[in-house]
Amino acid sequence: MTQVVAVAGEPVYLPCDIATQDEEDAVLLVLWYREDLGTPIYSVDAREKDFGVAERWSDESVFASRAYFLPERRPAELGVDKVRASDQGIYRCRVDFKQAQTRNSRVNLTVIVPPNKMIITDDKGDVKEAIVGPYVEGDTFTLKCDVSGGRPRPWVKWFRNEVETDTPATTLQGNGVRGVLRVGPLTRADVRATLTCRASNHLRAHPIETTLTLDMNFPPLNVHILGSNQPLSASRRYDLLCQSSGSRPPASITWWKNGHRINNAKETLSTDGNTTTSTVSIQLTKSDAGAKLACRASNPQMASLPALEDDWVLDIQYVPETVVRLGTNLDPTNIREGTDVYFDCIIKAHPYVYKVEWRHNSKTLHHNVGQGIIISNQSLVLQGVGRRTAGNYTCVGFNAEGDGESKPFSLDVLYAPTCRSSQQRVHGVAKQERAHITCHVDANPPQVSFRWTFNNTANSNEVSDTYVSRSGTSSTVTYTPHTEMDYGTLLCWAHNRIGKQRVPCVYHIIAAGRPDQVHNCTVVNASLTSFGVRCSEGFNGGMPQSFLLEVREIVTQEIVANVSSAVPRFTAVGLVPGRTYAAAVLAYNAKGRGDPYPLRASTLRPPEKHHVHDKSLDLPRTAFQMSGAMSAAVGGGGVLMVVLVLFMVVVRQRCAKRKPRSAPPPSQPASPDKLREKDDSESDDRNPDIIPSDTDHSLQVEYFRQQQVSTISPPSRARGSIAGVRALPGYCALRTVRDTPNPTPGIPPPAGFASGSCTLPRNAGSDRCIPMQHLRTLPRAHPHPHPQTHPHPHPQSHPPRDTPL
Repeated sequence: MTQVVAVAGEPVYLPCDIATQDEEDAVLLVLWYREDLGTPIYSVDAREKDFGVAERWSDESVFASRAYFLPERRPAELGVDKVRASDQGIYRCRVDFKQAQTRNSRVNLTVIVPPNKMIITDDKGDVKEAIVGPYVEGDTFTLKCDVSGGRPRPWVKWFRNEVETDTPATTLQGNGVRGVLRVGPLTRADVRATLTCRASNHLRAHPIETTLTLDMNFPPLNVHILGSNQPLSASRRYDLLCQSSGSRPPASITWWKNGHRINNAKETLSTDGNTTTSTVSIQLTKSDAGAKLACRASNPQMASLPALEDDWVLDIQYVPETVVRLGTNLDPTNIREGTDVYFDCIIKAHPYVYKVEWRHNSKTLHHNVGQGIIISNQSLVLQGVGRRTAGNYTCVGFNAEGDGESKPFSLDVLYAPTCRSSQQRVHGVAKQERAHITCHVDANPPQVSFRWTFNNTANSNEVSDTYVSRSGTSSTVTYTPHTEMDYGTLLCWAHNRIGKQRVPCVYHIIAAGRPDQVHNCTVVNASLTSFGVRCSEGFNGGMPQSFLLEVREIVTQEIVANVSSAVPRFTAVGLVPGRTYAAAVLAYNAKGRGDPYPLRASTLRPPEKHHVHDKSLDLPRTAFQMSGAMSAAVGGGGVLMVVLVLFMVVVRQRCAKRKPRSAPPPSQPASPDKLREKDDSESDDRNPDIIPSDTDHSLQVEYFRQQQVSTISPPSRARGSIAGVRALPGYCALRTVRDTPNPTPGIPPPAGFASGSCTLPRNAGSDRCIPMQHLRTLPRAHPHPHPQTHPHPHPQSHPPRDTPL
């Protein structure tokens, strides 16, 4: 009997020997029987056919179409596909030959049936199919693998990471088997371990198995703030990082400041899932210095375990905070001119300042004892403060974080009124013309009151308040001259609670007229189509003046350019190249035009193109050539001529300087500019104001004292000044022949004048008085060879006229 073992579901081949010993013999019939069945289950009939095409038959209740005969094999075999458990048994093969005796052979077919069901459960009885856990470090657990089905009884084995472990097995009812696996205590190395339960009952049978993956949770191993324990700058935004690793699942990171959670953090995870990074954007302030910034990492699946924490005590650096404080014994509302003032700079800074700077109106102050500025450490001392010292004071502290400037401290210096500079000091007014004379003063506090006086050659009088108006630190007098005696000087005083004005503001009222002729005109910046003219202005006639340039053709007298300007500086454009023009510059005001200043100006000629034929090319090579000695002689002669011309120019200039200035022709009115000495002319060109500025007041007073001239004092009175201010020279002194008897208090009535008295500021027909010219300083008067005397007129009594005020 032949033993054949087959696994259910696989093909099986049952042997049957059909070989003959005689070549003439042949197989006629092959029959297969199963012991438990009395009839054939498969047959091959070749009795009427050749064996190769013999008729095959299979019992439908046994093998049906699964069986097939393989006669070509040695021995021949009956193949059965997808063998079943019911196919197990003893089979007999009967072979009938044509000549030989019938042959029978037996085959014992054993069918192996693999186990068909496997169930794995944990300690809680829960069925596990893919993942077991999660567990934590130190845990211990048991897995049970129950296998059922199969023939013969299967065996069960557990494998850990494909390594077989000792597996105790237990038999269950119904031919089942249980394999038990005990795991633990667990460590971090056990995470993701594979646990496989495998069952089989034959080596040829394919085993069944189930693999589980061990899942574990771990708390974070560490947490730390990157770049901690470094100083931070206030008001600057930082992105702080905190990292934690070793947690499974990934750790949850939170930020805390002094126990208060910061909620704007963002988390990122590394590619291996082991490291969590949290980023928080934070802007700190000076008040956060010393605060505790903490980063906490925890496993959300292990809430019972405390979180890991890394903290950082914040060191905040900030720009210096400064405050200017006035000295404790000083009243900021009552600091008067001339007092000493000191400041302290209160500083809060981390790190501390390395430099302190003081500023006045945004300009840096430097230690200068000579100017009364004393800087010591964090203190500033100002000695003898004045109005220029007033303003905003700040102190600036410098440290590594930057520079911090304090809020400005406004220093208010109180002072008595003073006359404001850059005022119109001379007013040209016509008779019966109403003028408004405004007095501007600088004062702190600005609450001031004014007092006006009028001065002429007769006397000095107070101005009634009915003619005076006030606006802030300005006061205006409404004034109307009626006669020549109404021209003179107005003096303005102001006072506030600090004190009275020591030097009054002086305003001279003169008869208005046409402006004087300009002088020193020159042509500048000539080009092909334009040229410029620059002049020095003359006296404006007591009124604002403007200037006019007229450019005419010399032949036709046609005006080709007409340019006006507020200053005597012009540019005439659009002219013809290479032509000479007649130009005239004149000044004009509301009273008319001054005398024109004629001059001639030319534009440049355009460059000409010359086509010159070089005849030297036509000369033969034997033409005359200058030798070296001859060239040296010609050059030496040229140098000698240049030296001689320069010597003549120098001698001529020296002679011109020594030559005295000639007097102006009698046919023209004497101009003040021509009467001045060179120093005075240069001074006036630099300062064209009618009245010199206040900065030269001391020099003017000294010069006036030398001149011994007063414009407001009558001839019968002693020479002097009003309120300590000496009168300015250069005005026509409106003197009377005699003093008016019994003058009426207030403004005096007009008095009689001699026939040769001066009533206009210039062009007077008599030499008895100094004409009122440009109100500039005149040179000392030279003695006239024929002085004239004027008889006194007979006294007359005149009825009172309207006062000009």
